[in-house]
Amino acid sequence: MNFRPTKLIFMLALGFLVAACGRGESIFDKNGDFKIRDAGPDEFSIIPTKPLEIPEDTVTLPEPTLGSKNRVDLEPDRDAITALGGNPERLDSELIASDEQALIAAASRSGVPGNIRDQIDADAKVIAKKRKPRFFQRWIGHDGRLQTYKSESLDPVLETDRLRRQGVRTPSVRIVE
Repeated sequence: MNFRPTKLIFMLALGFLVAACGRGESIFDKNGDFKIRDAGPDEFSIIPTKPLEIPEDTVTLPEPTLGSKNRVDLEPDRDAITALGGNPERLDSELIASDEQALIAAASRSGVPGNIRDQIDADAKVIAKKRKPRFFQRWIGHDGRLQTYKSESLDPVLETDRLRRQGVRTPSVRIVE
């Protein structure tokens, strides 16, 4: 490991700075465990649950398994879909809904390779190798992944202007003057 003196000095100074932010009391209790200054609210006291129900026939209850759903746990996705008049059973379906098939057909009209994720990952690695991280990025071990696709991103205002000049309607975008 190649350790530079400036790194060591910086890390020590950072450690002293963080230590100086304390209240002057130990962070450990008498048993050597971490003290928790503010335990915060108990999860079970702030998350509402459905009322408990005792079924008429307890034989019909499913066998309890680790990680399975609790009957009184909230299901916000299902509850929202039900409240809006939808069918929450569609969440469990792996089939593509008929109203989504047209969207998928339009998106895949030019063909979709089966290994698209692997292909994109390989392309991203090639681009990342071309870009050398800057000094600070190297120093903290940052690989510059956010910069990988910066050249391929769109400026929404310029793109909206370009589309409007071509006569494409963009009703969901507010007009910037």
